[in-house]
Amino acid sequence: MSQAAAAARTAAGTASMPWSPTRSDEKSIAVSSSRVIAAIPAAAPTASARVGETSNQTTVKVASATRRRYAGPLNVPGAADGWASTAPLLNPEEPTRALGRDRPCAARHHCRVGDGPEPLGLDDERSIEELGAALRAADFTVERLESTLQTHELSSRPVDTLAHLRRLTGDDPFSRLTAHFVLGAPVGASAMEAALTPIELDRFLRLRLSQRDGDELRPLVRLVPHGDYYIASDLERGGETGPPSDFVPGIQAPTVTLAKLAVRRPVDAALDLGTGCGIQALLAAKHSGTVVASDVNPRALRFAAFNLRLNSVDNVELREGNGFDALEPRRFGLLVSNPPYVISPDSTYLYRDSGLRGDELCRRLVEQAPAFLEEGGFAHFLVSWAHEHEDWAAPLRDWVSGGGCDAWLLHFGSHDPVSHAANWLRPLAESDTGLYAEGLDRWLTHLRELGFEAIGYGAVVLRRRSGVSNWVREDVLPLDRLEASGEHTQRIFAAQDLLDGLGDDGLLRARLALADSDRFEQTLIRRDGGLAVESQTLRLVDGFGFTVGLDRYTAALVPLFDGEAALSEVLAKAASSVELDDDERERFVPAALPVVRRLLELGFLVPAPS
Repeated sequence: MSQAAAAARTAAGTASMPWSPTRSDEKSIAVSSSRVIAAIPAAAPTASARVGETSNQTTVKVASATRRRYAGPLNVPGAADGWASTAPLLNPEEPTRALGRDRPCAARHHCRVGDGPEPLGLDDERSIEELGAALRAADFTVERLESTLQTHELSSRPVDTLAHLRRLTGDDPFSRLTAHFVLGAPVGASAMEAALTPIELDRFLRLRLSQRDGDELRPLVRLVPHGDYYIASDLERGGETGPPSDFVPGIQAPTVTLAKLAVRRPVDAALDLGTGCGIQALLAAKHSGTVVASDVNPRALRFAAFNLRLNSVDNVELREGNGFDALEPRRFGLLVSNPPYVISPDSTYLYRDSGLRGDELCRRLVEQAPAFLEEGGFAHFLVSWAHEHEDWAAPLRDWVSGGGCDAWLLHFGSHDPVSHAANWLRPLAESDTGLYAEGLDRWLTHLRELGFEAIGYGAVVLRRRSGVSNWVREDVLPLDRLEASGEHTQRIFAAQDLLDGLGDDGLLRARLALADSDRFEQTLIRRDGGLAVESQTLRLVDGFGFTVGLDRYTAALVPLFDGEAALSEVLAKAASSVELDDDERERFVPAALPVVRRLLELGFLVPAPS
């Protein structure tokens, strides 16, 4: 199947007829070829399933009743309070890291390189090791922070910080370290020295995480737990000038999104392109022989080097350079990148602005990536792009065409130009509404000159597969229920390989099984003195947390996928378990096949082992 045909199929659904052997819609089910399409935006639930209307298509809501915590930090709200809110997109407080070039600053009043000594001392490995020991001894963990601060959002806004400080009623090491490193508060020098045992205060100060101010220590960086790691980043500071242009953000919503999307399997070499504070490199180091982490920002690389030492990780190579230019020719089994994708007229921040026109940076990275992937290797890019209202995926299809990779295009959402500019400039509005208004006019003029109707946000997932006709798949994916999805992604890629070019006869011969993470659920109501089924759903408790609604036809079919019988036998058995007239029985198999295909595409079904 050609790329265009595969893309059209996944965008429009596998067929236009819902699965029902009847002539009417009375018995049509919620899991159907026209109702469970490749685009899976959030939708309002109905009584029978989580189904809603988007444009002219009925779509299934991504949901999961079980929310397992990813081994990560507290959530960090941004301009739109994170991707899972009313605007589930990237926002100005989040880390779009540096891959750009040296370039002039478009907003001189809001662009400056950090002054003072280099951040973080790297020479005293013993002191860094003892700092880690002190943090662990104080139980400085995500779980303790959530419990103590009574929040799942770690905000640096003064209105939140002041409230959090008042929850730290103890005088123990955890409270002192949290007030100082997480909330940015000064702490008495003697109190901090006691909290930092066994590291001596003078040696701690040489690490340049804090500075002495009389009898107090004032933080110079932010230091937070992230799962099994401790991560240092620049401390957010207010004021008229704002952060320096080489500001290094910490862990934010897109950081966690990229970490959850990445396929986690053993590889010889991985690449973190635009490493920032180094968290993606740290995560990849767990399952990679070697990790190469590059960034154009020397300050970011210094933070990354410190975090590697603080977490005792020694299989990461740091490189300074612009995108793939920092690398010698080699191939990787995993590539992750959270680049400075923001479409803007400015070159204010290395972590946000690429300095290139429109979405040129993201296009270049996606197009160049296949040359750096080994056969079967995966690449994951967070991207932003301009698109027409009617077809969000058209530009991305061009980016991945002819690259020798299968491609999964994910759309988290889109903004119109005004919303795009307002969200990214919102922090400026809090300090100077005049500059905010000027910025809005400048950004909107720029976007109008480019002719942009909408700005999309999402991800491109590539897998190198040479010598074949590669497929392209498109999905709308809300992030409110996203869990670690690497295994689910591999399941989806394997299913797409199977289905691509597979006709109905081949599918009928296939032996299929339910995924281990499937959960079949019924909702019962009291009716006429007894219990009746109100709704039935099939959901995945891993990865993307997909949920689909079932009617009695699918409910009869789903339990029969045992991996032993061919699909033709499964459908024959399902047809015999429900009451059908002759005409309905003849229509049963043709109507069921698109549904089975879609359950395979979403990862509810898997091919049985040979």
